[in-house]
Amino acid sequence: MKLSRIEHYLDAGEELQPVLAKAREILALSKHCVDQLPPGLASQLRGANIREETLVLLAANPAAAAKLKLLAGTLSESLVQQGSKVKGVSVRVQPSTGTGGFAASYKAALLSPGALAALKELQQALPESPVRLALDRMLAGEGQPAQNATSRRSPKSRISANRTRPSTT
Repeated sequence: MKLSRIEHYLDAGEELQPVLAKAREILALSKHCVDQLPPGLASQLRGANIREETLVLLAANPAAAAKLKLLAGTLSESLVQQGSKVKGVSVRVQPSTGTGGFAASYKAALLSPGALAALKELQQALPESPVRLALDRMLAGEGQPAQNATSRRSPKSRISANRTRPSTT
């Protein structure tokens, strides 16, 4: 097997050998887990660490984490049968901001013409309030491409929206 340039440099450094060995072990154990899972779920996880004989897996979203937690016992048994020193599997949620399969996805939903008309009617009937402002923002974005949920509003607009809230005192 031909080594890549980075692997050549990593293999040359004696002080990096323990780190490199652990990274390779995490990669091998993660690949074993991925091979045991359906493709849709497998693309939602990656190996993160080995801590106290436990393989730590990161899930891309809470739904994938819940499914992986249900399968953690089966994955642990499979790793033990393989001869691994790992005795357990821990699952944590950590959405990735990169591109590719391990990324939190955002669903874009389009409103039907009837639903859109009903919301516009409600918008006209509501008095000035935080609910009306939220509905205004939602309807203003209707028909535009969906954006990442965290980038819909700037921090400045979030602050100004908070200032319009009625006092609770």
